[in-house]
Amino acid sequence: MIIFDVLSVYEAYEAIDYKTILILFGMMILIANLRLSGFFNIILNFLANRIQSPIFLLYLLIFSSGILSAFFINDTICLIFTPFILDLTKRLKLKPKPYLLALCMSANIGSVATITGNPQNIIIGAASGIPYSTFFIKLFPVALVGLLICALLLQWFYKKSLQFL
Repeated sequence: MIIFDVLSVYEAYEAIDYKTILILFGMMILIANLRLSGFFNIILNFLANRIQSPIFLLYLLIFSSGILSAFFINDTICLIFTPFILDLTKRLKLKPKPYLLALCMSANIGSVATITGNPQNIIIGAASGIPYSTFFIKLFPVALVGLLICALLLQWFYKKSLQFL
């Protein structure tokens, strides 16, 4: 924007939302500590021990990653879950594609539910002054319905892939 003379250097500095940057930085520190403490391994082991069928895995993945993405930035959940999904689908002899799609879609859908779900919501929350609880109460039901629709559509489109090989 500065190079093309759309904004001056001063205007560019004024456009930076430092509250959002601080929240993102704080979330990254929190996520790093949770990962080091083994929190995400506990979640992943919990999921692995409850797999009854490929379809059950799909729904479990969609709702767990969607709900976690509401509270921890969605990109982080994708980075943490992807290696697990690849290992798990290989071990269970399942095609990974529907599960990876489920992860990326549900992480984005779930992140809608809270201010801390994604950076855009952080900016909206900071600029609007909407309380976290109000944001959550209004958008959590939307996220849940979106996760259900995502699960049903993926199950329908990938019904042949959602079988043990």
